[in-house]
Amino acid sequence: MGNRRISPDLKDAALRMWEAGWAIHDICGALAVSKSSLYRWRTIFDELGTPMKPPCPILGRPRLIGMAALQACKDIYVQNSDTYLTELQWYLAIHHDLPVSISALQAMLDKAGLSRKVLHKIASERDKELRVEQAMFYIRSSNCILTWGCKSACLERFV
Repeated sequence: MGNRRISPDLKDAALRMWEAGWAIHDICGALAVSKSSLYRWRTIFDELGTPMKPPCPILGRPRLIGMAALQACKDIYVQNSDTYLTELQWYLAIHHDLPVSISALQAMLDKAGLSRKVLHKIASERDKELRVEQAMFYIRSSNCILTWGCKSACLERFV
C-alpha cells in the first residue's frame, strides 16, 4: 500500500483501542494500518499529547535575494534594459554582498515577475524616442486625417 494521509481521528481511535487492551495485530487489521505506524503515533503522542506531528516551522526555502536587492535589479533594468545577468550578478555581489548564481538569479527574477520581457517593457516605457515612434505609429495608423497641429498635440500627449 502506498502513502496516504491518515486522519487524526483514526490515529486517535487506534491509540484509544490500544489503551483499551486491543491486540496490536487486531488494531492493524481493523483499521488497515501498519504496526510501525501505531508505534510511531504512540511515540508522538507520548511526546506531544497528540498523534499528529506539528507542522514544520520552516516552510519553503529562504529567499536568496531580498526585496531591496530585487528593487535594485528592477531599477538597473529600467535605466539600462540591455544589462546581462552576469553584470547584475556582479552588481549584487559588490553592492549588496549577495553571491548568487546566474540560474538562481534568473529564477528569482522570474518568481518576482521580472522576466526579460517585462523588464524590456518597463525600459521601453521610459525611453522617450521609442515613445515618440509609438506615437507616430498611432498617428499613421489612425483612420482620420489629422492636421499638423493635431499631430503635435497627439505627440505631446504620448511624450
